[in-house]
Amino acid sequence: MKKVIAIAALLTSLANPAFGEDINEVFKKVNEYVQAKNYPKAMEELSWAQKEIEKLHQGRLAELLPAEVEGFKGGDTQVQQMMGFSNIEREYTNGDKTIRVAITGTGGTEGMGGLAGIAKMGMMMGATQSGRDQFRIAGRTASLDTTDSSPELSVFLESGSILQLSTDEGIDGAALKKFAEALKVVEIDSYLKGAKG
Repeated sequence: MKKVIAIAALLTSLANPAFGEDINEVFKKVNEYVQAKNYPKAMEELSWAQKEIEKLHQGRLAELLPAEVEGFKGGDTQVQQMMGFSNIEREYTNGDKTIRVAITGTGGTEGMGGLAGIAKMGMMMGATQSGRDQFRIAGRTASLDTTDSSPELSVFLESGSILQLSTDEGIDGAALKKFAEALKVVEIDSYLKGAKG
């Protein structure tokens, strides 16, 4: 019981004022159901709390993807959830040029860490191929694929997530790398690792 209250207090302190009251009410119900030993209802309420916290989490990630990068203006952020993983995407435009930024595995990173590791291993095995280059961005391993006219860049975050950039024709690999270097890679990774601050 004390653990439930402590967790509720911690999560409530992380919430912004717009959502804080709703989360407080949900956790109040959780505590009431736990006291009444109505655990099925308590778990149901916890699932609602999780949904609200996920909204806050996605909102925070959206804040970490800047409104403008290297002259490109960001559109609305899009959230996709599939098989327990969450992805957040934002499309940036500058005239007729477009760069899509996605952070994959923004929720449930325990499982995503393994997938990111496999992807990183595959990238390193193919790094010597023509049109593929690997380097570091903010101390994280990155891979740039320019084998066709639409380059793709992946940054493997320490949190287990992958920061992916893709574009259509008209933007070369060097410009895509410069764009990636202008993103808040360390801040995004630190947040996803659950670091304070």
